[in-house]
Amino acid sequence: MPAAGERSAARREATGRRLARFAALRGRAARPGEFWDVVAVTAADAEQALAYRQQLAEKLSRRELPLGVRYHVFVDPPGPKIGNGGSTLHVLQCLEDLYGDKWTSFIVLLIHSGGYSQRLPNASALGKIFTALPFGDPIYQMLELKLAMYIDFPSHMKPGILITCSDDIELYSTGVTETITFDKPGFTALAHPSDLTVGTTHGVFVLDPSSFSGRGGLEYTSCHHFLHKPDIETMRQCGAVCVRGNRSQLSSSGDHSDSEMDSECVYTDSIFYIDHNIAKQLLTFYKQMGTLCCEIDAYGDFLQALGPGATQDYTKNTNNITTEESQLVEVRQKLYSLLKGTALNVIVLNNSKFYHIGTTQEYLFHFTSDSKLKFELDLLSVAFSIFSDKAETLDQSTSIIQSILEPGCFIGPGSVIEYSRIGPEVSVGRSSIISGSYINFKVDIPSNCFLSSLSVKINNQVKYCAAVLPVQPWTPQRC
Repeated sequence: MPAAGERSAARREATGRRLARFAALRGRAARPGEFWDVVAVTAADAEQALAYRQQLAEKLSRRELPLGVRYHVFVDPPGPKIGNGGSTLHVLQCLEDLYGDKWTSFIVLLIHSGGYSQRLPNASALGKIFTALPFGDPIYQMLELKLAMYIDFPSHMKPGILITCSDDIELYSTGVTETITFDKPGFTALAHPSDLTVGTTHGVFVLDPSSFSGRGGLEYTSCHHFLHKPDIETMRQCGAVCVRGNRSQLSSSGDHSDSEMDSECVYTDSIFYIDHNIAKQLLTFYKQMGTLCCEIDAYGDFLQALGPGATQDYTKNTNNITTEESQLVEVRQKLYSLLKGTALNVIVLNNSKFYHIGTTQEYLFHFTSDSKLKFELDLLSVAFSIFSDKAETLDQSTSIIQSILEPGCFIGPGSVIEYSRIGPEVSVGRSSIISGSYINFKVDIPSNCFLSSLSVKINNQVKYCAAVLPVQPWTPQRC
């Protein structure tokens, strides 16, 4: 197995190639089969949908996205929250309403971005899919990064839908002759080697040992059954714990130094694909259900029903949900009956990393302190910003995104400044987030502080509001 540094370097090279391919496609019409037929983004309500559509329109007018693509924002129906699983079903309905039977011939990228980003408040106004990233000129946002990282998929995909979330990043490298292909019936998911502690907050695949070795860059295998946020004991009991590079052996070691070189791992989920036959079955189910009154998880409630080892025990397990709606168990049981026996194909990416940036702690860590992500994605300390050489010397762990730093200001290590102007007498402590703010008076902003400002319109008058919150220190999990 290559050393961890070689694996990271391979991911950096593959990421750079994908970014270059996407850059060449921005502002020009994609050829048939070269890109997605439809890119769909979900929104929680009409106001959020309007904001998303405005941002998409601006990106298209600036030729920052590939052209000739159907970009849509689909808003969840009014009423109770329906989760990303319910949103998936609703998007299928919207596609049929817009395109009739033609939608079943489309290659669709579906990005779930319908939350209010309460754990990362600086993304609340613009949406998580429009979170600014510290690279690019002009800066990339999560949308562009998603489109770039999946740039190889459409040309190797049968008509169907690839489902992803808006606050994660998947970086991976495969062999020169290896290709990720989505052409099998049913569900197909990507799998990433992860530390066992990561598996407790993600989906974990119990893979078929007869068709999986754990070697090479890419393997096609099948999943016996899918565990949703299991504890470590359950992972071991179900046979999900693997020895990296040798699937047939189990490890009892609990000592971890570099997670990429640890022998013990599990394979966790990220994005998954459904073919149009499954999509039509799910749409029929949605029509039969009528109005949904509960939150459905596209991962926990779809994937747990798949594979030969699936049982309906999970349908009554409400440990991983925040509220238990009366309809939830009934919906889960009906989904299980619908999907039982459906294959869960898995594409194992042995040299891959999954990064989640959905909380303030993760956001700060990955943008300032995570040397691997900064190296592999070539993140900058100062991106698309004006930085005076008379300002205090910046620590390399800071992240300045589309901002102006005036001479004399000080930015502490591990802090992120985005969409802001920082005056000459401003001092920002360590591990803080400053977003959308113009600060032009003498002030010391403490460490571990979140400060975000927004302009709002009330009674046709522009007003301003600011939110100040503490940022709790975070110990990262190793993927």
